[in-house]
Amino acid sequence: MREPEPPGDYYAPLAAQFQPGNRATLEFPLIEPFARSGDTWLDIGAGGGRFAIPLSSRVSRVIAIEPSEAMRATLISAAAEAGSTNIEVHDQRWPAAGWSASADVSLAAHSIYDIREIAPFLDAMERHTRRVCIAVFGDQARGASLAPLFEAVHGEPLAALPALREFIALLGARGRRFDVATVAAEPPGVMSLDEAVSSARRLLWLAPGSAKEQRIRALIDEWWRTSSGIALPVGRRYLGVVSWEPPRH
Repeated sequence: MREPEPPGDYYAPLAAQFQPGNRATLEFPLIEPFARSGDTWLDIGAGGGRFAIPLSSRVSRVIAIEPSEAMRATLISAAAEAGSTNIEVHDQRWPAAGWSASADVSLAAHSIYDIREIAPFLDAMERHTRRVCIAVFGDQARGASLAPLFEAVHGEPLAALPALREFIALLGARGRRFDVATVAAEPPGVMSLDEAVSSARRLLWLAPGSAKEQRIRALIDEWWRTSSGIALPVGRRYLGVVSWEPPRH
């Protein structure tokens, strides 16, 4: 159903939003207790550094894996601004071919939803982790709350990406013992019509200026306009931090 997009880095228009301090990092208090001063952490899908930067002041070394050039640039800039000199940034997509470095803790925060081959991803994550693996998910993937809009413009139901519930089931099927801690997600705010259309366009994979984008503009204005602006449907109600010990071979 995806419409063509301009070539380039998909995250380039969004990277600045993922710089530490630009968005609430509500999950971090649930992650921080795992950090020990002598640790090496592997941050898989590190984005703009929302987790890597605060972790760098609590552990000895952070290895950040990030395939997006725009996200890497944001992370490197944020690390320089924070004075974080113990973050290594790698242009890799996990699982990285030939990867040899191990870590005390591995973290995959909101970076697993759309991984098609999840078993090799987790196998590599566990293989390179000494103490604990951590994955962070919303109770539903981004865009799932816009299912009625998706169906209206694409003409078929949305097949939502797997999220927290499915990941927990997967770990159970893999025979892992795990713990889950949750925190309420940030409540959605009210935005302008242009902001709402821009957000929904990316989540519904529409090309800028397309007929379908014009269709969602009309529907968003009709369905979700309030006296103070556009209030899109509630997306994530809560966030889950899942931790488990890698198997000992």
